[in-house]
Amino acid sequence: MPYGPDGLKLSRTGEGGVPHGIARPSVPYDIAVLDASLGDLPVPFAERASAASLVSVPRGSSLPMPGDSEHVRLFLHWQQPKGVRVDLDLSVALYDDAWRFVGLCDYTQLEYAGGAALHSGDLTAAPAPHGATEYLDLDLARLAKAGVRFVVPVVLSYNDVPFDQLPDAFAGFMAVSGERKGRAAGPAVFDPRTVRQRFDLAGDAALRVPMIVDLRSRRAWWADLTLATGEGNHNVWRYSVVIGRAGHDLLDSFEAGGRATMWDLACWTAAARTDGDVLVRGRGHVLWGYRREPDEPRADFAVRVRDAWEPDVLCAEPELADRHALVALVHGDLAGAEHAASGTAYRLFPGVLDEAPLTRVTASDLAGWLAPDG
Repeated sequence: MPYGPDGLKLSRTGEGGVPHGIARPSVPYDIAVLDASLGDLPVPFAERASAASLVSVPRGSSLPMPGDSEHVRLFLHWQQPKGVRVDLDLSVALYDDAWRFVGLCDYTQLEYAGGAALHSGDLTAAPAPHGATEYLDLDLARLAKAGVRFVVPVVLSYNDVPFDQLPDAFAGFMAVSGERKGRAAGPAVFDPRTVRQRFDLAGDAALRVPMIVDLRSRRAWWADLTLATGEGNHNVWRYSVVIGRAGHDLLDSFEAGGRATMWDLACWTAAARTDGDVLVRGRGHVLWGYRREPDEPRADFAVRVRDAWEPDVLCAEPELADRHALVALVHGDLAGAEHAASGTAYRLFPGVLDEAPLTRVTASDLAGWLAPDG
C-alpha cells in the first residue's frame, strides 16, 4: 500500500479537508459494510474540473453497461441563446480491437451496419423554449458482431459555438427495451427513470467525449474528456484519428492499475476506524466478514480485507440496528441501513441507503479524512 492505516490520521488541514457541514468522524465505528466493486472506481483527482452529472463518477471508472438490455440510447439536448443559432451533433466513432477506425454514426450517416447504430436525425438549431434533442441507439450485440470493439460517443458543436455559451446543454445515456425498426419508427418516449447517466456540457470547448464503451467486457469507462478542435465546421470523421488515439491512451492509463481506488480508500478507512466487523459484499451470495485480532496491526488488517483473504465469518445480511456504521457502496441498496443509529455513508448510485440516518459523504471527504503520519 502507498501508506497503511497505522500511518494515517484524521486530517485537520489541506486541500482534501472535509467541506463545511460534513463532520469528521470522532468515534470508532461499530461495523463497516464495503462493496468490493469499489475497485472499479479510482479515487478522483480533479472533481472540481469534472462535468456536473447525475452521478459523480470519477474519471477512469469502469462500470458495467445496463445488464437488462442489449440496447442503449444516447441522448443530447440543448437550447441556444437568443439570436444565435447553435448546431450540436450527437455522434459515435467506432473502432476495432486494435483501435483502427471502422465506422461512425452521425448526421452524415444515420445508420451503421443495418441499424446496429441508429441516429434519430440531424437537428441544426435549438430555439427556446423547447430546444432540440437528438438520440442515437446502440444495439451492443449487433455492433460486436459487425467487428466493433470500442464505441466512443462524441458531442460536437458543428458551428463552433462553445458549450459554455449555451443556457442549457446536456447529454447522457439510458437503457431501452425492444428494438427500433428504422428511423420511421422515431425515438421512444423519453423516460427519465431509465437514465443511467447525464452530464452537463460546459467549458470553452466544442468537442466532448463522455465515455468509452468496450463491447468485449460490456463495460463503460468514464472519460469526461475535452479535445481541442480547429476552426470551421466539426464532425466526428474529421477527428476520428485524434479520438481513437485519445481513447487508446486513456484505456491504457485507466487499466494500468497504478491509481488508488475507492476500494483501497474504503478498506484503509474501515481498518483504521472500525472496532467491530468489516463486512464485504460482492464476493458471492454472502457477506465476507473480517475481525481484527487484538494484537493485529491495522495496516495488516486492511490488507486482509482488501486482498480477499479467507474471511473470519460469513453472513447473509449485516446487522446494523442501533450501531454506529461506516458504509461504502457502489449502489445504495443496503437493506436494514435505516435501522442504524448513526454513521457515515458513501455511495455512487442512489438507493434506500439515502433514507438511512447516516451522514452522506463524497470520495473527496473520505480522502480528506486521511493524511500521512508525521
